[in-house]
Order: sequence, then structure tokens, then C-alpha cells
Amino acid sequence: MKKLLSVLTAILVLGLWSNSPAQIKWSGDLQVRPRYDMKDWGDYGGKKNDMYYMMRARLNVMATIGNGWCGKIQLAHYNYAGYYFTNGIGYESGAIGSNDLLARPFVNFTLMYLGYHGKMWGFNAGIVPMNALKNPMIDVHYYPSKMIDIPFTIYNLGSATGFTGYVNTGFGKLDLSLTLDQNNFYAENQAGTATSDLHDVYTFGANWNLKFGGFGVAPGVYKTFNNDSLAAPMTYGVNLTFPKVAGFAIGGTFAMTSNDVDGSLKYDGMYVRAKVSGKVGPGALILWYDYAKRTDKLSTGDVDTKYGYLWAAYKFALAKNVALMPRARLITEKIDGVKDYSRNKLEVLLIAKF
Repeated sequence: MKKLLSVLTAILVLGLWSNSPAQIKWSGDLQVRPRYDMKDWGDYGGKKNDMYYMMRARLNVMATIGNGWCGKIQLAHYNYAGYYFTNGIGYESGAIGSNDLLARPFVNFTLMYLGYHGKMWGFNAGIVPMNALKNPMIDVHYYPSKMIDIPFTIYNLGSATGFTGYVNTGFGKLDLSLTLDQNNFYAENQAGTATSDLHDVYTFGANWNLKFGGFGVAPGVYKTFNNDSLAAPMTYGVNLTFPKVAGFAIGGTFAMTSNDVDGSLKYDGMYVRAKVSGKVGPGALILWYDYAKRTDKLSTGDVDTKYGYLWAAYKFALAKNVALMPRARLITEKIDGVKDYSRNKLEVLLIAKF
């Protein structure tokens, strides 16, 4: 990894000193997050409480190449949402020991794409950002067994391999995506018998961002194309924003998802989010609540899983580009007579951007 960083730095420095028209911009962020994590399985299990620390550092390098062409890379820890945990999740142990005191996070490319950004249209290709934090339909589609607690951001680090693009239609901006979910192949043995006959798995997404006065309406749809007898869900819904009320921004999401492929687990699901944010005192309040339900279609009958999720945060500045944000994330997941799970994450984020 040290060699990789050295080579990368050398290439970028040479690029700055050369006669190349490309312009290089560095940016990044640092974060330290103490968290108290409480899990409770109710009548179906025990409890677990854990105090640990999370740390994240991300380095962004953006190259403006010219004539609308650009490229970006991001270096970060390749773990849940890019964080290093002091409870031992996702780190590499040093050569001189393996205890927590000596453990260090490893680094990978978490974004790496080439793109063209024009006035009327544009695209990115590579490891591309998906903006799931603002569009929870992505969470619902890719993670129907979780649906809440920003799973795409946590497990995919907010990015995917594939293509994203946009078209300015004159009636709003149309955002498009095509992600490679699984790479497969065809192979046969000497006798000519197929030993593998699977095509690649893709998901196509489209969102049309429309504005009417102070209202924003963004209908969207996601569809997975999979092999026979494997899940190929479809998700559709709408993200909404409303005119501010007493200085508070109000928004929400409604989504439906389903898989009806024979031979796979069939399910239907629905998801609702209500969100409000605005300035309160010296800082900003961010509050939302999610309710979701997935119904699995089993041979023994339908099974409903119900989800609840409260996100409450208050962010205020300590200095220029430095902020403190206390936050609570309260999660419930229930199946009548089978599961009664809750998880409360109480945390304080110290954030710096550069």
C-alpha cells in the first residue's frame, strides 16, 4: 500500500508540473466517532452492549482534463461505510502484533471513474457514486432484507461498478444508472458440455427530477436483470421535497419493491420516509423516520417483516470546516412470533473537511 501511495503521489505531482491541461484538485475528510451500541433480541435472544470507536479518512483527487472530461479517485478504508472500528471489524493487524493497540486499517480505491460532464448530458464510468443517502429507493432495491439504516452506504460504501449518467431534458434532469451486480461466464468441458452457463447480472435505474415552484418530485424505477430462477426485483417510487415551513426543509420517500421470479424467494415490500431538517440555535437539526414492511411469499404462507428506523442528529460548527454532531439511530425489526430485534446506536461525530 505504501508503494501504491508513493506511485500515485508521484504521478499527480508530475501531472501538476507538466504542460498537461489537466487541473488536479485535492480534498478529503477526517472523522472520529465514539459509539455506544445496544442490541436487544427481546424474547428471542439476549442483549449486547458495546462501546467502541470508529475512524474514517477519505482522500479525493479530482482531475479536470478539459472539454468536459474529468476523472476522480477516492482512497479510503474498505470496510463498512469506510470506517475503521476499534472493536476489531475490518482491520489489518501489524506485522509486529495482532492486538487492538497495534491494528491498523487498510486502504483501497473506493471511487475510481472517468467521466464527461456537459451542459446537456454526461456520464461516469468505473467505480461510481450512487447517492443512496438522498435516494433510499436504492437501499430498498439492493437490500430488501434490510431496507433501513442506509445499507447501500454501509455495505457498498455508497458506490458501485458500472455507469451513471444524466440528461437535461428541459422538463427536469433525468439521472440514469447501470450497475454490474455480478460477473458470470459461459464455459464447457472437452466433451462440449456446459459447466457454467450464466449471464452477467445488471441493475438499471432511472430517476426524473422535476421541480414545480417550491415542490420537487423525483419518480424513479430500478430493475435487475438476472439468470433464470434467481431473484430479479423491480422497485419504483418517488422522492418528494416541499416548500420550507418556518425555515425547515420537509421531504419524504415512498417506494414499492417486489420479486416474482419462479424458483426464487418471492416477496413484496413497501417503504416510507418522512424527513425534516433546519437550523435550530447555533446548528442544524436533521430528523427522519422510516417505516418499511417486506412480505415473503413462502409455501407455508406469507411472513411479514416490519422495520422502523429513527435518525436524529444535531450538527454545529466548532471552527471553519470542523463540526460536531451528536446522533441517535434507533432500529426495530419484527416478525410476529419469531423476532423482536432492536438496536440503538448513540454516537458523537467529530468531522473535519479539507
